[in-house]
Amino acid sequence: MERLEDVYGHEPGETDDSRFALSPEAYAVDLLAVAAVAVVLVLVMETRAPFRTSLVLDYADPALHALYTTHFVHGSTAHLRGNLTAYLVVVPLTYLVSLEAGRHREFRRGFLAVLFVVPPLVSLVSLFGLDLAVEALLDFDPDVQTSRGFSSLVGAFAGVLLVATADLLRTATDRDGPLWPVVGVLFCYGLAVAFLDVFRYTAGPLAVVLVALPLLYAVWLLRTVERVYRLRETVLSADAVRRRPVALGLLVTSAVVSGWAVAKLLAFPPFAGGTNTLAHLTGLLLGVCCSALQLGELRPRDLR
Repeated sequence: MERLEDVYGHEPGETDDSRFALSPEAYAVDLLAVAAVAVVLVLVMETRAPFRTSLVLDYADPALHALYTTHFVHGSTAHLRGNLTAYLVVVPLTYLVSLEAGRHREFRRGFLAVLFVVPPLVSLVSLFGLDLAVEALLDFDPDVQTSRGFSSLVGAFAGVLLVATADLLRTATDRDGPLWPVVGVLFCYGLAVAFLDVFRYTAGPLAVVLVALPLLYAVWLLRTVERVYRLRETVLSADAVRRRPVALGLLVTSAVVSGWAVAKLLAFPPFAGGTNTLAHLTGLLLGVCCSALQLGELRPRDLR
């Protein structure tokens, strides 16, 4: 049996080859874990309706177990298909990004945290905060009865991907810069696209402000990222592409997918047709926190 240090002992700054030098057993465990979640979601959908109903969080009479199980229940095949597709895009990409950055152990811990710590926290926020948020923002009582679906956990995995992308940029450029400006650029860009989608048929002042503010802030943060990481020299130059093609390819792909995930998760009013955007946002932020904690990025000095 291989030692833990042989599986996890890869540090940032090693060569590309060494980062992927895990044992076949380690790869197999990771892939089986990722696949197992997808299998569970499909199997739950195949169970009888009364059983699925018993797993759903009922806001009028919440059961303790439902704080967790409701995230694995879907209302329709289309609902399941959308969440499963997003999961199978975001999580494998996060895995590859983490391996390239030498963060195999951190990926495993973040994966488990999203599956076992995040679900009840999201449920509690939805249970006690959704009606209040909708009444405050839209001035009506949505009278939410139930909450179900894996999308908030997809949001948490997207949060992990945001941080993993920023961490890979730091590793690929060999610069010990802060992660938060990179995370902020990706999040604010996705948020601007989300608001653009929500207000695409509205040209009022509020719509313009809600789209412009996160976009302008993303541009401002991008200037900080360029100053710290010198992207033109370390990422966009021909020499950088020759030296680190895998890392740069993953950086571009993960940046695009991160922005896409944020936009899709938040491109709804707080309550529209049963879409619990508050749960999406909560999951996203908890995923960012889980990943940042793994990297030691939530200490006060790192948030300045």
